[in-house]
Amino acid sequence: MDYSLEKSTMERYDIQIKNEDGWRCAWAIISISNDGVFNAQTDCGNFSYSWGSFGECFKSFLIDVCSKDSSYLYDKISSSERQGKIDVEKTIDNMKKRVIENRKEAGLRWLGSGNLTADEARELWDSLDFVQDNHDDITAEAFSSIFHYELPDKERGKVFSDEWWYDDILVTTDDQQATAFCEVVAPIFAEILKEELKAKETA
Repeated sequence: MDYSLEKSTMERYDIQIKNEDGWRCAWAIISISNDGVFNAQTDCGNFSYSWGSFGECFKSFLIDVCSKDSSYLYDKISSSERQGKIDVEKTIDNMKKRVIENRKEAGLRWLGSGNLTADEARELWDSLDFVQDNHDDITAEAFSSIFHYELPDKERGKVFSDEWWYDDILVTTDDQQATAFCEVVAPIFAEILKEELKAKETA
């Protein structure tokens, strides 16, 4: 067999988080190597990335990455599989605003066929309430099913397009696991690395 092999040593950090954010991520096992490999198994998810270019010291690089703008680290460790779900609460809030706007517009002129009556608005609002109370973050496919089968067809059609995915009512989620890591674990890890390099310098 033709292959090449290089071995490197990983340093492992076992972290228990005991501050007020511990409910978001209670522990982390982070392993790094001097050649830019980063692995984390945590209470809020598993993450990994390998940097090919990071300057002279990987630990100093990680201190900057973990203590400053979290969006850079988030972009590296977030997963597309954990992103893009429909945030039901925020999306339904936007839909309710549309219902209110439709009723306001109807009050400014003679009620037309495209405007909700008071009774229709109430029926649609109650259906939106039910969806909001019974669903959290869900896939786009699941939301499409809810949109078409749990909202009254006539009333829904007066306010929303059936091509709802093109509408600005839609709110999608971030990778909540990666967000928790960046906001809770990463700053603590940066402090650990700072103390370690500081101790090394003064030794």
